[in-house]
Amino acid sequence: MVSELALGQAVSAPFVLAEMRLCPFRNKPGQYLDLRLADRTGAITARLWEGAEEAAQALAVGRVVMVEGRVDEYRGSPQLVLAGLRLAEPGEYEAADLVRESPRAREEMEAELEEMVASVSTEPLRALLEAVFGEAEFRERFATAPGAARLHHAYRGGLLEHTLAVASLCRAAVRLHPDLNYDLLITGALLHDVGKVFELRGEYAFDYTDEGRFCGHLVLTDRFVTARIAQVPEFPSGLRQLLTHLLLSHHGELQYGAPVRPKIAEALALHYADNLDAKIQTFADYRESAESGPGPWSPYHHALEAQLYLGGGRPESEKETEGREELNFDFD
Repeated sequence: MVSELALGQAVSAPFVLAEMRLCPFRNKPGQYLDLRLADRTGAITARLWEGAEEAAQALAVGRVVMVEGRVDEYRGSPQLVLAGLRLAEPGEYEAADLVRESPRAREEMEAELEEMVASVSTEPLRALLEAVFGEAEFRERFATAPGAARLHHAYRGGLLEHTLAVASLCRAAVRLHPDLNYDLLITGALLHDVGKVFELRGEYAFDYTDEGRFCGHLVLTDRFVTARIAQVPEFPSGLRQLLTHLLLSHHGELQYGAPVRPKIAEALALHYADNLDAKIQTFADYRESAESGPGPWSPYHHALEAQLYLGGGRPESEKETEGREELNFDFD
């Protein structure tokens, strides 16, 4: 398992080939393979220095590969230096070891989803939610889809888990700010990422569909929900505008893919609830992964824009001062 790898350890095991690219050597002709290997416990970067071009032709992202190599360290993080790898044969691996799933039981999450839908009292909004989540094929895809390709909730069931967390945060926001429109906000929370069903694909590793790369899940969400709204009799046009605004603005800023910034309080609440759950889960996933590196401080995390403190208990600086006389800053 990735989580059990230690520096200097020899490795002969199956992993999911999550990412792969050929990179040119800096100081000599030829290319090497830059890989990301994963199982249900995490992911680790890997390098294949020899025979990279030939290996790349025989491999495919999303497939299970057998690797031979050793754990090394690069810039403070562990990586696998490979002696070789090939596609795995059936019977050489257990799928349950390779595919990470939500820690929450699907039955529990689906029951919570049903409760959330039933809590919406505005008839057109509840009818829309019932139409979307009552469609068996879509419901199956939504319940098993990842929440992202990599950064947060990137596992089976992650989309449903993330959706419920965002809806729960929005429900808490209404308790603190009763002027928020509960029905509009909860409907937006439950629908805000439905486009990810069409944006992402994969059984063992997750990647973007062509449609996902061209359009992104905000546009796909808007198209899907707009089409379903058209099937709800007498759906008010003003309510449609407010709901689609929540969906299109939930990334908050134009540089993060939102075609428009939030312009109503419910859109602001949805944006910050979505961002809060995504960021906290990103931190938690990274802390548990091999890529976070040894020691209490991580390498610089580009998505969270900081070196992250991953250690338990108190920082070393606090431990070092234990037992010393407290500094006196009284200058009178």
